[in-house]
Amino acid sequence: MREYDVQIKGHKLALDALTMRMEECEKGQGATYDVAALKADIVGLRRDVDKLKSTDLSMLFGMIEVPEVPSTDILACYELPLTNTGGDTRADDDDAESEVKTDEEQLGIREETIFEDLDDIEGSMFETARQASLQDTSMVGSSGAKDDETPGTDAQTEGFSYM
Repeated sequence: MREYDVQIKGHKLALDALTMRMEECEKGQGATYDVAALKADIVGLRRDVDKLKSTDLSMLFGMIEVPEVPSTDILACYELPLTNTGGDTRADDDDAESEVKTDEEQLGIREETIFEDLDDIEGSMFETARQASLQDTSMVGSSGAKDDETPGTDAQTEGFSYM
């Protein structure tokens, strides 16, 4: 019902805007082709608004009027036949269980993908750290001195001292 009100208000706003434009056009230049087109648009919009106003909205939403005078056409509550909905309920339960299983499967697939991505990230991080470590250790020679430090005449040697 609200959406029809919104449509009616929207048409009314458009109608008002077109009416104002038409009036401005008529003032400035008289009845021209543009004014005639605007008038046709206004007539169409008015027809749409009238049609929407005359629509019986209760029919759209399945609402009915209950007469105040009891009628033999309408059965009282105790006269209504009982229906067996056991099978229908089971089908609904099966549908609900199926949906739950489907949701669980989708969550499982999603978690699996996330953990695979985490494994890939951890592997990449480990490999990067390993390569950085290898690069740092390759700079240090077997004697513990860096490659660019070569022992010369000024370098002290182990176990030998001048007295």
